[in-house]
Amino acid sequence: MLHDSHHRYGLITRFFHWFMAVLVLQQFFKFGDYINDGEHWLGDTFGPYHTSIGALIMLLAIARLFWTKKQKSQRPQTPGVLGKIAKGSHHIMYTCMLVMPPLGVLYIYGKGYPVKLFGMTLLDKPIEKTEWMVSLGNFHAVLALVLVALVFAHLSGAMYHHFIRRDDTLKRMV
Repeated sequence: MLHDSHHRYGLITRFFHWFMAVLVLQQFFKFGDYINDGEHWLGDTFGPYHTSIGALIMLLAIARLFWTKKQKSQRPQTPGVLGKIAKGSHHIMYTCMLVMPPLGVLYIYGKGYPVKLFGMTLLDKPIEKTEWMVSLGNFHAVLALVLVALVFAHLSGAMYHHFIRRDDTLKRMV
């Protein structure tokens, strides 16, 4: 079943969810840069791909939003307060996934570095650093912490539904 139904998310929705989940969790390795200025295996392994994966997440989030809008009338619903909390937290997560990549680009470029995506130069190295870009780009890190908190809340909510409420919320997405 490709499309969503009132009882279960379809294959396309589940693909978006789990593929993006893996990519977002991989992005969290960037926090390893705070260890020894990124001079270790985490920074060396994941750092070079952070910008490219962030751009991919943003594009997937846009595609997922279009797919979600198309499937809206037939998707499973969570009623009541828990449904409102879930909906609100998803809105904030999507906002983070859409806003963080441009803020990251502002930060990188403002610091005086070129912006590269998948090995291709998107913006050449600027002539000089630009403080307003760095200042605005600093919100990337703030939103990263918000996203980490929301991902943990999302995981906790899924576990709560599965192990405590014993409903089918988690089963609809696996």
